[in-house]
Amino acid sequence: MKKIGLIAGASFLAGAVFFALSFGFLQKGIHNEPIIAPEVAHAESVAVSSPAPASFVTIVRKVKPAVVKVVSEAVVERRSMFGDDFFDQFFNVPRRQERRSGAGSGFFISADGYILTNNHVVQEAVKVKIFDIDRKEYTAKIIGTDPKTDLALLKVSAEGVPFIPLGDSNSVEVGEWVLAIGNPFNQDLTVTSGIISAKGRQLGLAQYEDFLQTDAAINMGNSGGPLINMKGEAIGINSTILTPSQGSIGIGFAIPTNMARKVVADLKTKGKVVRGWFGITIGDISESDAKDLDLPSGGVLVNGVEDDSPAQKAGLKRYDLIVAVNGRKVNSAADLQMEIANSAPGDEMTVTIHRGKEKLALKIKVSEAPGAAREQAAEESKSLNLGMTLIKNTPALAREYELKTAKGLVVENVERGGTAARNGIRPGDVILAVNRTEVNGMEEFKRLLANRRPGSIVLLLINRDGDEGYRRFALPE
Repeated sequence: MKKIGLIAGASFLAGAVFFALSFGFLQKGIHNEPIIAPEVAHAESVAVSSPAPASFVTIVRKVKPAVVKVVSEAVVERRSMFGDDFFDQFFNVPRRQERRSGAGSGFFISADGYILTNNHVVQEAVKVKIFDIDRKEYTAKIIGTDPKTDLALLKVSAEGVPFIPLGDSNSVEVGEWVLAIGNPFNQDLTVTSGIISAKGRQLGLAQYEDFLQTDAAINMGNSGGPLINMKGEAIGINSTILTPSQGSIGIGFAIPTNMARKVVADLKTKGKVVRGWFGITIGDISESDAKDLDLPSGGVLVNGVEDDSPAQKAGLKRYDLIVAVNGRKVNSAADLQMEIANSAPGDEMTVTIHRGKEKLALKIKVSEAPGAAREQAAEESKSLNLGMTLIKNTPALAREYELKTAKGLVVENVERGGTAARNGIRPGDVILAVNRTEVNGMEEFKRLLANRRPGSIVLLLINRDGDEGYRRFALPE
């Protein structure tokens, strides 16, 4: 297939080595296919029939003080000099680690210091610094990240900061004027203007997408900055561009703020994003397929229903055509996916379907996706920097791992060369106690390790293959 374009996050990654590595990462596995790569050049303008506003000065003065520079520091592993892992794995040689820094944009969304940005701006960061319009420096705490939408929520200790309200991105019309503000190529607080070029774009970069497309120039370093409407509201979070080369051609994309609202609310209250789940596989349906299946055109076809899922319990079947959820029409699989994702476990949703010539309304009680608990456990474990992933043990997990106990915390993964590996921990081990105090959840485990000095020793009671014993565990320096 002929190359048709490049899609890339807009973060500025400081340093030539880091840029090169990042660029290589983004392009990996590409052979005559659409490429993912960083944006680099000024966007071409798009002619519009209506005249531009006389000035954007009033809006810029209002919102610019709320836009910040986000500088992150991450620890990355260097690849083997042989180009693969074989020798390192064979000899169990830990990889060398390096600190890399990168920069992007963000903006305050409340007076008490909450900042919205892209996940890829702070991904795997061990330290995040924020610089405001006056170059005042803050240390930010990562409240939570959501890779499935490429969003992250940060917090600094500040009160009364200027902030940008989140507008209604659903009400945005194609052709509206917008402003993009950010820090492209380290040119802090650059403002560009353009229009909304399209809505509802799907690019295949994240699991949940509903991008606003704009011709306002977005370049490397703009990632996480706001897309502003003429009311001075943020209606998008700038994230990505499309280009046939390495230069921006005025096709940029922003995550709509209506998608960000749920992410922000969940990260604030739960530290993770909790999405609804039906337990179905779905797909768009063509007019000819609808005719073959004796169904009306339009809607979303159910290709499969998982056993014991909310959909199965509600009576949904394969080849049902879903045309509406809670009275709202769904035109595509992406529409339906967003409707389900924006629900919460326990919600009851009315799904209108066509089953052959029959039209039915089914009530589906939403539940949380089965893998969500493990995803959250992985994030919590990462924050402990112990080189292992822990998850609360359950009877179901004990059966899966053929464990002799359903108590404690199960070690699901051990990072090669990490702290847990150096202490002899193995996948499948079950941690039952810390310093003779039983543990049955991550919060308990974290509390027992809190305020321990780096390098100090804790005593872990471990069940391994049915045998219990104590193991001395040296915490990381």
